[in-house]
Amino acid sequence: MAWISVHESIDGPKLRRLYKTLQCSKFEATGILVFLWFWGLNNADRNGRIIDADREDVERNLYGVGTKCKIDPVQIVDALITPGWIDETDDGIFLHDWDTWQAQWYNAMDRRAKESERKRESRALKKAAPFPYENAGVQPSEPDQAQMKIPLESYQGSTTGAADREDKPVAPRNGSINYSVSFEEFWSAYPRHDEKGSAFKKYKARIKDGFTDEQLLTAAKNYALQCKRARTEKQFIKLGKTFLGDALPFMDHLPRKEPDVIAEATYDVNPFEEWGGDDK
Repeated sequence: MAWISVHESIDGPKLRRLYKTLQCSKFEATGILVFLWFWGLNNADRNGRIIDADREDVERNLYGVGTKCKIDPVQIVDALITPGWIDETDDGIFLHDWDTWQAQWYNAMDRRAKESERKRESRALKKAAPFPYENAGVQPSEPDQAQMKIPLESYQGSTTGAADREDKPVAPRNGSINYSVSFEEFWSAYPRHDEKGSAFKKYKARIKDGFTDEQLLTAAKNYALQCKRARTEKQFIKLGKTFLGDALPFMDHLPRKEPDVIAEATYDVNPFEEWGGDDK
C-alpha cells in the first residue's frame, strides 16, 4: 500500500501563492498537491524527476482534479511552477524537494527490500544445509531441546560441544517458564531485558533451525558490545524476540570467516542494568 507524507510546513507562503493564483480555497490547493504527489509515487524517480514526461503529461494528469472543477489545467501547472512546487529544467520536470518530502516512503521501501533479501538468504541457507543430524553423532532427547547440527560455513563459531553439555532447564521462578541454562546465559549477555518469554520461544526456534547455543550467545555479546560503544538508548535496542526473529537479524553479529578470534563483550557490571526490564 503506497502512502505519501504531507508535512505541516506546506501551509506557508508557497501555498498561499498557489491558492491565490488559482483563486481557489486553501483546501483545494492542498488537494491539488496531494493528488500531484500520489501521481508522483508511480511516475517520478527518487530524485523527483517525472519520468519521460513533459508539461502536457502533467496537465493531463491534473485535468479535472475535483468534481465540477473549473480550473484550467494549464493554469494549474503554471501556478505550481511559479512558486516552486514543480521545477521545470533542461533535464526535465521535477517535483520540488521530492526526496525530502517523501523520504519516509523511500526509507520504508529500502527496509522492505532489505528484509526480503534477508529472508531469501535465510531460505537459501536452510535449503543448502544437510539433514539436521547427519553429522551430529547424537540424537536429541527432547524435540523442543534439539540441537540441530547444521554447519554454517559462512560464519566462524563453534558448532560442536553443545551435545556434550547437559542443558537442564532452570527451576522456574514463581511458577513461570522453565528457561534452559543456555538461554539464561544468552539472556544475561543480551543488552535489553524485556519480554523474556517471547524471546525464549524465538531462541528455541533458532536452535531447531540448526543454530547452536554458542552462536546465539556470541551474537548477543557482539550486539551488546555494539550498543555499549554507540551508547544506544534502550528504546532503540532490539527486543530479544526481534533479535532472534524469523528474519535472522542476529546473523549480522556473527563473525565472518576471516577473524581468528570471535570478539566478545565483557563487562565487570551490566551497562544496561540501570534500565531494569522484565526478567520474567
